[in-house]
Amino acid sequence: MLATWMKQFNQWLLAGMLAFGLAWQATQAAEQVGAENTIEKIDFVTQSNGRVAVKIKTLKALQNIPPSFALNNPPRLAFDFLGVKNGLTGNTLNADQGVLKVVHLAEAKDRTRIVLNLTKSVGYTTSIAGNELTLLLQANDASGGDTQVISRFAESKAGDQKHQLKNVDFMRGKNGEGHIVMTLSDANAGIDLKQKGKAVVIDFINASVAENLQRRLNVINFNTPVMYVDTMKVGANTRVVIEPKGNWEQSAYQTDKKFVVDIRPILDDPNKLVQGSKAGYSGEKLSLNFQNVDVRTVLQVIADFTGLNIITSDTVTGNITIRLKDVPWDQALDIVMQSKGLTQRKNGNVVVVAPSDEVAGKERADLEAKRAIEDLEPLRTEVFTLRYQKAEAFKNILTGTNTGGTDGRTNSILTKRGSAVWDPRTNTIFVQDTVKKLEEVQTIINKTDVPVKQVLIESRLVVADEKFGKSLGAKFGINTSLRSGSNSLTVGGSLGTTDLMTNLAVANPAGSLGLSLLTFGKSTLLNLELSALETDKRGKVISSPRVITANQQKAVIEQGTEIPYITPASAASTTPAVAFKKAVLSLEVTPQITPDNRIIMDLYVKKDAVGQVFNNVPSIDTQNVRTQVLVGNGETAVLGGIFEQAERIDLSKVPFFGDLPFVGNAFKNTVRQNEKTELLIFVTPKVVDDSLSIR
Repeated sequence: MLATWMKQFNQWLLAGMLAFGLAWQATQAAEQVGAENTIEKIDFVTQSNGRVAVKIKTLKALQNIPPSFALNNPPRLAFDFLGVKNGLTGNTLNADQGVLKVVHLAEAKDRTRIVLNLTKSVGYTTSIAGNELTLLLQANDASGGDTQVISRFAESKAGDQKHQLKNVDFMRGKNGEGHIVMTLSDANAGIDLKQKGKAVVIDFINASVAENLQRRLNVINFNTPVMYVDTMKVGANTRVVIEPKGNWEQSAYQTDKKFVVDIRPILDDPNKLVQGSKAGYSGEKLSLNFQNVDVRTVLQVIADFTGLNIITSDTVTGNITIRLKDVPWDQALDIVMQSKGLTQRKNGNVVVVAPSDEVAGKERADLEAKRAIEDLEPLRTEVFTLRYQKAEAFKNILTGTNTGGTDGRTNSILTKRGSAVWDPRTNTIFVQDTVKKLEEVQTIINKTDVPVKQVLIESRLVVADEKFGKSLGAKFGINTSLRSGSNSLTVGGSLGTTDLMTNLAVANPAGSLGLSLLTFGKSTLLNLELSALETDKRGKVISSPRVITANQQKAVIEQGTEIPYITPASAASTTPAVAFKKAVLSLEVTPQITPDNRIIMDLYVKKDAVGQVFNNVPSIDTQNVRTQVLVGNGETAVLGGIFEQAERIDLSKVPFFGDLPFVGNAFKNTVRQNEKTELLIFVTPKVVDDSLSIR
């Protein structure tokens, strides 16, 4: 009986405590509802110069300006009132004043978003006075045209504290942009950004700067559009002036205490209607303005803008201050990731965001789990018959035995339990490994076991020579053996036995002329014999070696003579031996076909010939070229040329008599030679298709 009563008492006590707890929670919820802020009224006022003021009245004063972002297409402005409910009777207000068309309100569990639909993108300013927030929409286009463009990047507050510019740094971005990073003492400084002429001017409102930072940074050598960055004090503000060159575009953003301006080069492309910067971020542009809000809220805004499903890890915490003006959304997401040490992984339209260490640890655990599965997965054996490549070479690729590793398996494609053997008779390879690895092996074979392209290389060596020679000589003396008829003329004859004669005749003359000039008595004549020779030789030798070879395989073709010579006896052999030296015409080439169907060739072309003989040993005249050249398919390249010209005059004469005017020619032998030789080397590669026809 007592036990039953005690049981009922405990149940009653538990029910009472539960009822009291529920009542207390209801009371707290009611108090919280009463403490929540609400939007009570929205008014529109058209001002001068086409400006429109949107006045939003709340139940309680706002502590900070609501986070906002802007869209260019369609033009919209969105403001998130955190912890504020919609107290209006409807969710849509028609304005139709100036650039403002419609105002939409959307309430979520912890915020109310106000979206302003505009007729065009315009600049705007925000201010708070008590429990009223005023949005002033400018009438001018946000782009500004040729006029000075002023962007109120961050609002300054009345009676705001003094700020300080801590540092100004410059670096070159990966796409050639100038990256100017300005570090502030806090994230609440007012910032005005404007383009004045060809310069970008940034004013930090009510901010000081140390004297050592008031300087000019000369950054011309960084090879970006930025030439100079000047920092100076202007009244109560600090100004940074960026001076670029050429065609450029700029973007700016702020993350916490860092304000960053990027100056990107614009590449002129005549085929594009609108010129732009280098390839990089390509998402639709948006503007963000968040003051010390939860980073998860920023990610949610980006998710709403892009339509992506962003899943944020529970470990993503902390607040962020970020201001972006016309920045691609993918760059905005990247900026948030970098500033908070986060990373992202995308799968379809789902993006998972988590701290970098957490993602790295998860991926490491996944890899370790996969390795554990591989260690336990059963092995299978697959037979692969290769058509074009050698099974032994492919087996070395799979096992990594041709990479020079210490254990022969350092760079193996197979798992540590996998193996491969080959059969040379059928050119077949047997691979034992997991199913996944066997599929990878099949994929590799499909891409590599294909016919190798072949290249036909035609070369031409053209040797053209031109030789001209002219010789003139004379014999002069006294003939003591008379012929019939003194003072006679003899053509084609020669002097007989002579005394006191000079012999400077031409060797093997084409003709000679003999004269008997004077008679001394009955038995003596004074004779003169002139001889002359003129030669003109022209020739052309064309050598055209051809060879066909596979891609990246060396080919050698040669033709010529091997010259024998005797080698002297040595300590190893007391008998002289006969050795041979080549004097050949040869072509050695290794072609490589590039992806754009051009050919890179390592070439060695040589043309040797037997030359003069010295001491019964023949010499070798050699002409060669070794080079690497890139040639289009079917095009002809001139590898090189050698031009030689030799002019020679040989003069033999009798001293004193050979120097006499006119008469001295009888005491001379003159030989004139003019030789020209020219060598040109041409090469023409042609890719051969599978049917062995020239492409």
